[in-house]
Amino acid sequence: MCIDFGISREAFRDEYQERKPLLIKGGASGIAFGWRDACGIFDRCNVADPSFKLSYDGSLRPKKEYVERYMDIGTARHRLIKPVVYDYMRRGATLIANRIKHEPKVSACARAVGEFTGRQVVSSAYAVFGEKSSFRSHWDTRDVFAVQLIGRKRWLIYEPTFELPLSTQQSKDYESKYPHSRKPYLDIILEAGDVLYVPRGWWHDPLPLGEGSFHLALGTFPAYVVDYLGWAVHQMQDVIVVRKSLDDWATDEPVLQELAREIVSFMRAPENYERFMDEFHSSLRDEASLALEDFADPRGAGLSDETGLRLRAHRARGLSFGYLIHDGRKMSLNPQVAETLRFISESPGVSLCTVLEHSAVEDKALLRQLLTDFCQRDILCSCRTA
Repeated sequence: MCIDFGISREAFRDEYQERKPLLIKGGASGIAFGWRDACGIFDRCNVADPSFKLSYDGSLRPKKEYVERYMDIGTARHRLIKPVVYDYMRRGATLIANRIKHEPKVSACARAVGEFTGRQVVSSAYAVFGEKSSFRSHWDTRDVFAVQLIGRKRWLIYEPTFELPLSTQQSKDYESKYPHSRKPYLDIILEAGDVLYVPRGWWHDPLPLGEGSFHLALGTFPAYVVDYLGWAVHQMQDVIVVRKSLDDWATDEPVLQELAREIVSFMRAPENYERFMDEFHSSLRDEASLALEDFADPRGAGLSDETGLRLRAHRARGLSFGYLIHDGRKMSLNPQVAETLRFISESPGVSLCTVLEHSAVEDKALLRQLLTDFCQRDILCSCRTA
């Protein structure tokens, strides 16, 4: 794992219950990362996409200012107007890339956070050289792990004034009614290799220090209670009380009381909870990099005994019950195969030979082929293909 969180997943869950920021000094110090890596990430982004941004003085600049469209042998393409970007950044602008995919070092960090939290992760990158804040003080509607990879950045963090905001509850729409305090809860400087956990709803303002700085923001996305509620209401259309019409309070109050009882009964049923969680995870998709040398070459040797294996972050769900959710499908598993995948989940990076030795599956050749198939289908990832 490229990030050392310093505590076990179980200990972090205890910390997580308190919903407080957590500084992990040197947690990412083992990652070799420089400006060539950072520039490559931005070079490979689709600069015309809304997820690619240039922020200056607290506001986003219009695309037409720093992106140009041109024809490349009959194909319309887009590229940065580099002198404009350089000028803005000399004056303090921040270059931002969101939803980063297929970048090995970024993916490694995202995978580490995904394995640690058991959640889907979305990666963003921020590069700055000046002293201006990328955005004014704000809260995020997701838990974020900030990984400082180049230079330093000062973080001012303030306690929540609006608990557990959802994606529709952005701080800019609530700041007048729920302003943050003037006294920071934390005032810290992240150095290269540091990791900072910021729970959703905590006000924060990352401040550049007039030097080159690059950090990743790795946002995690769980299922929320409101998601379960919405799913439950949709599932309950066969319950007659939800199909009744409403006329006035006097006659409808008993109907609403009955509805409340039905909703509570439905949502407290473990089988309904499990169905919801399975459907939520079935909507997730992995976009792993191609591994042509491992799986497309008919002369290739396939996975070696030394290959490290990991179960992708969202796949552990269901293993205790003998199934796996993958690409929207529920796969029934042999109990011994399910236990083998549980072992990999609990020992990320474990070698193939160790898995073969540990597994109760007697036919090791068949198990090797099955694990290879799981790697090809992105259920598992290897140290070479993740």
